[in-house]
Amino acid sequence: MNRRKNIKRSLLKFGFLVPAIFFFGVSMLIPFLLGIQVSFTSWDGISQKMNYIGLQNYSNIFSNSDILQPIRNTTYFAILITVFNNAFALGLALILNKKFAGNSKFRLIYFIPTCLSTVLACFVWKFLYREVFFQLFGINSLIGSMKTVIPGLVIISLWNGVAINMLIYLSALINVPKNLYDAAKVDGANVFQRFKNVTVPLIGPAFTTCVTLSLTYGLREFSVPMIATGGGPARSSETIAMYIYKHLFEYSKAGYGQAISIVFMVFLLIIGKTVSTIFRKREVEM
Repeated sequence: MNRRKNIKRSLLKFGFLVPAIFFFGVSMLIPFLLGIQVSFTSWDGISQKMNYIGLQNYSNIFSNSDILQPIRNTTYFAILITVFNNAFALGLALILNKKFAGNSKFRLIYFIPTCLSTVLACFVWKFLYREVFFQLFGINSLIGSMKTVIPGLVIISLWNGVAINMLIYLSALINVPKNLYDAAKVDGANVFQRFKNVTVPLIGPAFTTCVTLSLTYGLREFSVPMIATGGGPARSSETIAMYIYKHLFEYSKAGYGQAISIVFMVFLLIIGKTVSTIFRKREVEM
């Protein structure tokens, strides 16, 4: 009797998973497998014929110097967004973890930009850069110069998304036992020592999560540079994701674009796993 009940429960649980598995297969797995097939062809994305060319597309990736600029832009953007996103997110979380009047209101205010769409955030900041900052302070638009366009895009991304990591850090800080801070105070530890020896080790998992998310987000960023600058000026803000998009939909080189996207996906998985593993080891050491 009990065995039948267990079987029924197992079947019921599996039944709830079937729609999710089906959706994953239709929306993710099948397109991914088709993409692998396309990457071995010279398909233009429109015609019905697919001419198989073997590994030629993959070979072109490593011999084409045109891809170097997007790689540099993406790397620069990813480094800046990872460093500043985590710095600002942790700083805000430390402030909001303190008890003061209006704490909950400030949490809401900081999170409002995250609720806005990326499109709206980009248009708001394009207006601020080109009209408000120039009229009030005489500052030329950051996204209009090759030297400052990446930092300008990072500011937009930070404003639009820093609150997510802030909430992760804040939830970790709330769970740090207060008695540990009290014990550290009794031992004569100052604010910096309490942060280094109590806070940092206990929010290690949150730090690992936020760094991994920020880095992978920065490496695959598409929407902000696409909307704000279109990759300009002179390709100085064109990212790898934009480079893939242009070859897939603008240059009619679907095979080459798919090959880049597959290589890029494998690279992201390796980077994400490596960073996560390194920080997990650091958590154990701390």
